[in-house]
Amino acid sequence: MKTIELPYGHGTQACLIPDDVDCVYGRLKSVEPTAEAGEQISAALQNLIGNINFDKLRNAKSVAIAVSDMTRPVPSRLIVEKLLPWLAEFGIHGDQITVLVGGGLHHPATQEEMNYILGEELPKKIKQVLPHDADDQDCLTFLGTSPLGTPVYVNQYFAQADFKIVTGMVDAHQFMGFTAGVKGAVIGLGGRETITGNHVRLFQPGAELGQMEGNPARIDLEDCGRIIGVDMIVNVVLNTQKKVVKAVAGHPRTAHGVAVEFAKSIFGVPMSSADIVIASPGGFPKDINAYQAQKALTPALQLVKPGGVIILVAQCSEGSGEESFAKTMALYDNPSDLVTSFKEKEFVIGPHKAYLWTRTFLKAKTILVSDKVSPELAKALMVKVTKSLQEAIDDVIPDDTAGLKITVLPNANSVIPILRDESNETET
Repeated sequence: MKTIELPYGHGTQACLIPDDVDCVYGRLKSVEPTAEAGEQISAALQNLIGNINFDKLRNAKSVAIAVSDMTRPVPSRLIVEKLLPWLAEFGIHGDQITVLVGGGLHHPATQEEMNYILGEELPKKIKQVLPHDADDQDCLTFLGTSPLGTPVYVNQYFAQADFKIVTGMVDAHQFMGFTAGVKGAVIGLGGRETITGNHVRLFQPGAELGQMEGNPARIDLEDCGRIIGVDMIVNVVLNTQKKVVKAVAGHPRTAHGVAVEFAKSIFGVPMSSADIVIASPGGFPKDINAYQAQKALTPALQLVKPGGVIILVAQCSEGSGEESFAKTMALYDNPSDLVTSFKEKEFVIGPHKAYLWTRTFLKAKTILVSDKVSPELAKALMVKVTKSLQEAIDDVIPDDTAGLKITVLPNANSVIPILRDESNETET
């Protein structure tokens, strides 16, 4: 027997399979840090990519920094800590700096979560740390409409700042190509109408995992970022151990582009289709709830054969993770009705994850491995739940394993499958 092991929450889940099963790991390229994370971030700030407006920075009376919420393993505290002395070189001091914790349509960050993200000492060195609420109209500023028609609402504290910095982690994104860049402002600090207006483009041609060129969702995102006036970004790329292996800073599009090209070299994995795909989002915080863990289903869906099996290994300690997602799931008894209904109705954020979740079930049997999801939630999610990976694999592996192919994705959220031409492989 051989062992399969994947990240799960703060630990792992494992199972045994017969030795004769063809089991392939879709592993990201192994990359080790060239220096400590702080050194890389400091070096990026001293070697900016592209042009930023230094006169604007020197004359700024206020600076706003956007950081990610708990659902992203971004080293936000370290990035802000390195930004403070860098900003001081331009005459910008702590009492002029506001940090905004953006989570898009996630719940506004609690004080406990903000302490986790930034620590308890760092906030004492700056003017204020504030959570973003996409539904608080009193805290949103309307700035115009993008060329593709998206209304641009953004957090007023960010809009009013003289100099605007966005931080984030460059990762594969299921329909925006890659995360980060201006996304931390447009989506992270955006209003519900802005997020909805952008995300509706997930159905349009080119809105795909790992695709940047000609991607309507990404094009619209960049346009919104220009309207908001993002001045600068600080982005990182993480390896599978969540260590910084690349840090960039500078112009929002130029610097992000450099990080994306580096990320492509890590995340692009040549693979073939499989009978069973076992996928983990990568452990905490990417599997904190079903709403987030769903992202692991996108590469799994690309790789599984029609009628095959997907096993999603995700703890989901916070349950479904988003109210409208859970409510939408509860309205339907089967996946096909939900998918059909969603396509016929006006696009709404939250329920879109219900569509992305259930479309998987139309192609493959899906099992969720979680010791936190209740039977009631499992029923609402329309998915079979097992507490262990061994139980799941025992349920689906056939007695006759001849020719059976299993693909394992330990960090599925970051994987960009490059599908091999299996017809040519067969001929050769």
